[in-house]
Amino acid sequence: MRREHIKSVILTTLVIVSLVLSYSLWSYQPTYDVIQNQDYVQKVSIGAKKDFKDIVIPNLLVVHESNKNKNYLTTKQSNISTIYRALQKTEITNFENLTNKTSQMAYQTITKGKNKVEIIFPTVVPIETLSKVLKLDAKRLQNVLFDRIIINLSTKPDSSAKVYFSNEVQNILYVATFDNSSIISSVEKLRDNYESFIESEQYKLESGKIIYLPKKTLKSSTMEFLTTDVDVDKLKDAIFSDPSNVRKESTDSGDTFTDGTRLMSVSPLNRSISFVNPTTPENNNNQSPNLLVQRSVDFINAHGGWTDGYILSGVKPENNEVAFRLFVNNLPVYNNSTITTSWGVDDIETFKRPLYKFRIQVDKNESQMELMSGSQIWDIISNNKSINKSLIKDISLGYETIFDDNKTSINQPYYNRAIQLKPVWIINYGDSYKKIDQDMLSRTGVNIVGLE
Repeated sequence: MRREHIKSVILTTLVIVSLVLSYSLWSYQPTYDVIQNQDYVQKVSIGAKKDFKDIVIPNLLVVHESNKNKNYLTTKQSNISTIYRALQKTEITNFENLTNKTSQMAYQTITKGKNKVEIIFPTVVPIETLSKVLKLDAKRLQNVLFDRIIINLSTKPDSSAKVYFSNEVQNILYVATFDNSSIISSVEKLRDNYESFIESEQYKLESGKIIYLPKKTLKSSTMEFLTTDVDVDKLKDAIFSDPSNVRKESTDSGDTFTDGTRLMSVSPLNRSISFVNPTTPENNNNQSPNLLVQRSVDFINAHGGWTDGYILSGVKPENNEVAFRLFVNNLPVYNNSTITTSWGVDDIETFKRPLYKFRIQVDKNESQMELMSGSQIWDIISNNKSINKSLIKDISLGYETIFDDNKTSINQPYYNRAIQLKPVWIINYGDSYKKIDQDMLSRTGVNIVGLE
């Protein structure tokens, strides 16, 4: 009897141990080290990282003088930064929305009246993004977009001077206050440098937006740069979550890299790289403009993607898209010269950028070319029936890229390959950019030539 009892105890113990071990096996979850792509990306760099102050930069300054009743504009960064940097040092507070309190006439007087300075950005900028560059007490403002800052051209100290933030297309207007003592010396420097400014005239687009074009013809020269190429392998390592799982395929049109779902294409002919990520859910809701800009800057900084002078040039919440355009001499460059990102719900959806980056400028001592005056440009627009006036969003001076078209060298590395930058007048036309040629002055019914 005693022996049977011992057997029963042993058997019960074995059953219990068996159950415990079985449960442990069933419930066991091994601990794996998760590979974080962000940690990996930080070790990859194709260029430089940048702060917002190096990316959110105005490209045009317009002065409305009181005693001369004239408009002067400048695109020179040395002139613009004189007053913009001074403005960055002072606190701007007491924001008030004047949009519904201001008539159209009053809006024009406030923003373009005598004794005013307009600091104009290439695109609308979210107020939250501006707060990373300027000392703004604007926490109550969210998802408001501005494209210019207006201050009084005054040398009288005022601790509660007014500064205006406006969105030209939407006629949005806010006023705030600041201590203008920090910018008085900058205003005086502006007046001392008027000889480097361009006298301009105002033109009103059908959208109601006022643009500024030079009163006289301008002189400018074509520039040439030797280039090198972006390290494609580094870029591949940066934007794929598991680079070791990426395979490469080569064709006559260029190389492609894929991990089975995501795809990066390299086009030697177009000097560009494009990346598509179909795995991220499409975001049918517009993301906040500030979040779009922040995510885009973080993404590019993560792989040191600032290879040249790219600045914020496009914010499109309706497409969840942000663009950074190459600027040279503070003028925009067109034809494969933008870094663009678009975003899904939780990850980047598309990414495009130029393949080239500038190495050195070639001194060729080329003679200057004459560029049309504002009135000549306006005559072309007014008389050319092929131009839909309602589609014109802006007209500005910029550079057209002219690439080496030697077909035998297209698939060769870009080291020392030349790119020319030719000064041209550009129309922001619908969702594209067109150039206006000088010979269009004597012709009508001619389609304007597209760049992008």
